[in-house]
Amino acid sequence: MSDNNNNKTTTTDHHDADTTAFFDEFEQETKQEYKKCSISQTFDNVFQCYTLGAQAVHYYRYGEKKDCSSYYEDFKFCLSTKTKSNQVGDSMIKKRELEKQAQKNQLRSSEEVWEARDLKNIFDLK
Repeated sequence: MSDNNNNKTTTTDHHDADTTAFFDEFEQETKQEYKKCSISQTFDNVFQCYTLGAQAVHYYRYGEKKDCSSYYEDFKFCLSTKTKSNQVGDSMIKKRELEKQAQKNQLRSSEEVWEARDLKNIFDLK
């Protein structure tokens, strides 16, 4: 019987060490700040894009129906990150943000459309 008690103690100690290691790893994981996307927020963005008000404003301004495919792609992307580990999801989100910023930088800026005025002529009351 003394052998059984020794085996139980060893097995219990082994599980305690594994449990401790698991919780240590879990604590380290939760301390790190990972980028995450909100499924509810991305879904709300898709829904908002398709609302009558948003479509009417876009039609009034641009004369065409608003394309909501980018919002839907963001929603699908966010769903795909939820099945990945925190580290993989974080890297996917950072990569996508860089790609979207690069696309945005290629678009025309409002500075290209408007002409700069000379302040001296604006306040001249002659």
